Amino acid sequence: MHDDRSRTPEHAVGPPGVPGAPGSAIAPAPLPAGHLSPGQPSAGQPSAGHFSVGHLDRIVHSADGTPLAVSEAGSGPTLLVVGGAFDHHGTPTVDRLVRALRDRYRVVTYDRRGRGASGDTAPWSIEREIEDMAAVVTSVPGPVDALGTCVGAGLVLRGLAAGVPLRRAVLWEPPYRATVDPHADDVLLADVLDEHVAAGHRGQAVRAFLAQVLGLPMGQVTAARLRPRLWRALLADAHVLSRDVRVLGGLAVPQRVAEAVGVPVLVAAGDAGVEWMRAAAAALAEAVPGSRSLVVPGQGHVPDPVVLGHLVDRFTGVDAPSVDPGDTDAH
Repeated sequence: MHDDRSRTPEHAVGPPGVPGAPGSAIAPAPLPAGHLSPGQPSAGQPSAGHFSVGHLDRIVHSADGTPLAVSEAGSGPTLLVVGGAFDHHGTPTVDRLVRALRDRYRVVTYDRRGRGASGDTAPWSIEREIEDMAAVVTSVPGPVDALGTCVGAGLVLRGLAAGVPLRRAVLWEPPYRATVDPHADDVLLADVLDEHVAAGHRGQAVRAFLAQVLGLPMGQVTAARLRPRLWRALLADAHVLSRDVRVLGGLAVPQRVAEAVGVPVLVAAGDAGVEWMRAAAAALAEAVPGSRSLVVPGQGHVPDPVVLGHLVDRFTGVDAPSVDPGDTDAH
């Protein structure tokens, strides 16, 4: 891969966001990557029969014996997809992304420990999350590429640095703060989230995570609370949100972790979202040796899955499916 870190981030080709669609600059009250829709089964419960793409194919056991729910769809080169904080089997974001990729990839997804249909062996640690990823990757034919979105991008980054056998990776908008002191070990927010959950204030933990980690305006957080089924699903994952803050290293760009990555990495962000996400993507690309930084027109934090799929195709060299001849930007 070419090292583009000394240049201004280039712009990827792809159709612009459609008004009202995920990734659009004018989409109404967009929710974070991994957002759920009314009717979504609560996390922590087996979701068989609720999701529309693929099925729960098998259980893979991590190094400490924790059962991990793994699903596959499609055929072709193997692509591991690790989504955002609220992503697991059956979430619309995962379903749409799998649909956009399965015609040319063997798409592998899994529920992270403590989420969806996977187990949760105590004590939790970042190292165990990395062991989980390694167990899933080694359970499928290689070589394996990875796509991480939001918090999932931060976890994939840690897996790469720790030597999980991934060939290359696309990281979409990891929610770091480029302005945070990279030498600080600031996990104060994670401790606060744990305290909220321990006190039975799961809603406070979810609100703090949405606002302080994903940067949602309080108006959008309030709107989520007005959708009872959605809010209940978010509350079900409250106990694992502090883990994501720790995976992200207290939100600072993890300089030492990034410097340990030894495979090609593309760090991408959309130009229709918030500026600090683009700054974080550029800062992370600067820290990962030989990586590239890309800005994708018309996309926000929850990108159009077709656009994201084309981005992965370009990076991996996989032949993309045919596109509308009128979509000149897609070539």
